[in-house]
Amino acid sequence: MKKLLTLLLFSTVPAFAQQVYLPHEVEKQAEPAGGLTVLNQFITSNLQIPFQNSIKGVNGRVYLKGVVQPDGSMSSIEVTRGIDTLCNAAAVRVLGMYKAWKPAMLAGQPVRQAVFFPVAFKAEAKPAFDTARLAFIDYFNEAFVPIDSARAKYRRTLPVDERGFVSGDVAYEESRGRKWKRLGEAKFAKTPIRYKSRFVNPGADSIAAYRVAARDYNEASHAPEVTFDAGGRVLSYVEYGVDGKASLIKDYDLNGMVRRQQLIADSLITEVYWDPNGQIRAHRDFPVNRMGAKEEPLLMNAWGPDGTQYVKNGDGYWRAAGETPNGKWLFEQGKVVNGVKDGNWVGKLADSTLYYEEVFDLGQFKSGSSWVNGTKSEYSRPRIQPEFKGGIKEFYKFLGMNIRYPIDAARNGVGGRVMLSFVVCEDGSMCEYKVENRIGYGLDEEALRVVKLMNGKWNPGEMRGEKVRVKYNVPINFQVEGPILRR
Repeated sequence: MKKLLTLLLFSTVPAFAQQVYLPHEVEKQAEPAGGLTVLNQFITSNLQIPFQNSIKGVNGRVYLKGVVQPDGSMSSIEVTRGIDTLCNAAAVRVLGMYKAWKPAMLAGQPVRQAVFFPVAFKAEAKPAFDTARLAFIDYFNEAFVPIDSARAKYRRTLPVDERGFVSGDVAYEESRGRKWKRLGEAKFAKTPIRYKSRFVNPGADSIAAYRVAARDYNEASHAPEVTFDAGGRVLSYVEYGVDGKASLIKDYDLNGMVRRQQLIADSLITEVYWDPNGQIRAHRDFPVNRMGAKEEPLLMNAWGPDGTQYVKNGDGYWRAAGETPNGKWLFEQGKVVNGVKDGNWVGKLADSTLYYEEVFDLGQFKSGSSWVNGTKSEYSRPRIQPEFKGGIKEFYKFLGMNIRYPIDAARNGVGGRVMLSFVVCEDGSMCEYKVENRIGYGLDEEALRVVKLMNGKWNPGEMRGEKVRVKYNVPINFQVEGPILRR
């Protein structure tokens, strides 16, 4: 009898462990770590609306049912009411990536619970898409503002593949009478590269990848740029406006999850990080100065792996991951008041090695020490931007002596601001030049030509006492009476 009773007990344990409870059957229901708003933000950033649906337009919901497991993941996801096969699959995929649930509780133990969740799909129809040519054809007026085709002065043809990514040269044409005359194009390129990111093989070497882009001879981008690994998985995505300025950047891990997102406006860059399980980790705002460079960030919100919010609306105790100049994980912590650092701050590497110690007084840096390869160094400024040799006056003087107003722009009375970017390396040399926004009429080319003459005339930037590569932005304003650069 004792042997029989033991067998019966063992047979009931798996049944209890596998039971799936409904929400009303548990003492504490399963919920997203950090709250429903955090989950919705994760879905918004990761949901991939199928290209075919985005072209036609879609406005609906896919209703899903899944089981939240005791470890915080979700399994057995199925569609209870959907839109179509493509949207249904996209909804299942995005909800399955999120593994930051707080499990249901019953009798003090985490249990499996059924969860019902809708995923919203919304995209306006894109009439500019020509299905016969597999391309977006957009029309613009003289100021290059989008307009209907009947009144258009210019048009742009952007060919794409079945996923909606650029697949050929981006062509520009001008309306002359009843005919369109070719003005130029941005050449399509599928370029093999070495890609390194702390979200892809962290701590290891770069991986083989390739990037698709359409750039003109000034390296200005005319279509979203996408980086893929050798298997075709998206690693990064950069979206550009009509003027060529980046407006959205997403960095992915190898599971296809967005791990960092940047929304870029003229005066502010909003940056959000996520943990591998989909839990939001940190939200920072970077003010952008008049030179187009990011200033010290405002530390707005931070969460722990369990969804506990440590910093809310700029106040609290920051515990979040960052990175060193060479791409290693950096775990930082310290007090935050009104979005700025206060008191003692500490940064450590992933192996808990001390990387820096700094002291602040309501955002004002007081002192700092860093340890690089076992060597301690002290510094009076945590970040030093690259500087033109001789200072800003010499910088303006150099521009005034070398820049020439293009004849075509002067004849047409065209002016404006050209934003350029480049990288100042550890030795002060320059590379990776790019026109970040376009004006045309030779202004972009002239600005780039003069900036390239500055190679070797810069002092490098520093981060915590160490010389580092820094991306630098330079806005050059052209006025018909003569070009100037304004701060």
